[in-house]
Amino acid sequence: RGPEARERFVFRAHRPVPEPRESAMGAPILPTGIEPEDVDASQFYVEANSLRALDDPVVEQAALLAQLASEVWTVNCGGLLVARQLATHHPEVLRPHLPSVIPALRKHMDALRSSLCKTALLCASDFFVAFGDELFKHLEDGTPSVMHVLLHKAALAKPFLMDEASRTLGVMIAKLDVDTLVEHFLLKRVGSKNDKVRATVAECLRVATDRRAIRTVMDENDDSSLSCIHTCRAELLKAAAVFVNDRQPGARENARVLLQTLKRSFREFENDHDGDDENTGGNLNDTATATTLAEKDPWTKHVEKTLGKSDGGKICKLC
Repeated sequence: RGPEARERFVFRAHRPVPEPRESAMGAPILPTGIEPEDVDASQFYVEANSLRALDDPVVEQAALLAQLASEVWTVNCGGLLVARQLATHHPEVLRPHLPSVIPALRKHMDALRSSLCKTALLCASDFFVAFGDELFKHLEDGTPSVMHVLLHKAALAKPFLMDEASRTLGVMIAKLDVDTLVEHFLLKRVGSKNDKVRATVAECLRVATDRRAIRTVMDENDDSSLSCIHTCRAELLKAAAVFVNDRQPGARENARVLLQTLKRSFREFENDHDGDDENTGGNLNDTATATTLAEKDPWTKHVEKTLGKSDGGKICKLC
């Protein structure tokens, strides 16, 4: 109804847009929805056993960093697919370039585009298989680190990315040295401020300790005294005590299983070493306390010594 009305309409149509949130990498979180490009992203989700060897891996490696640095996401995915082929069939060609490739991989693992993120997670799995313990020095590099991204994607991403991140964590636990992984990486994540991430850490610790316990049983030459279940028992007990009271059901459930593993391992170790490991419950000056502990089994004494009598008693009731 005249110029004034049209001006009011135009003004309402140009309302300020809220500030975008940021991802872990500090990049703005863009709107979700249908991909603007008509691309079948499933072509990048090749199963590891279907990856083919490259005709000229040296040439492909020479072009890899440029592909990973491209502004076009499909080119990034193509580069990640080449990286997977190199890791699977030509690891000796890729190995010298890992310090340059892994930062780009880490960036794409934290990408806002789901297709690119999943392709990067698949690539990370293949890297764990191909390079194993060589990747320890890269797990906590950068901000956010590979470990940070994996735990957060497994806990907080879209369902199909959560599943892929969880599978990647499983491959990491299977292919890297469990003792080092538990002591120097997973235990340091117990205090995460995010309850869903804590639940993921609890699951990783449960899976890792289960795997380590099985290895001790299956391998007659394995020295159980070097196992993280033995060397980090106090820290694992404290972690389980934190998780068992967590708000997340997954954390509580995994904590109970972890406690059972610790208890079983402790008793097996005691039997193998004639009860020499902490049976006395430490140096106690109080005669009454010493008498009380003497009536308890070694596991109870160990837990109460580690966590204190009150918390230790509660934990022992759970296992």
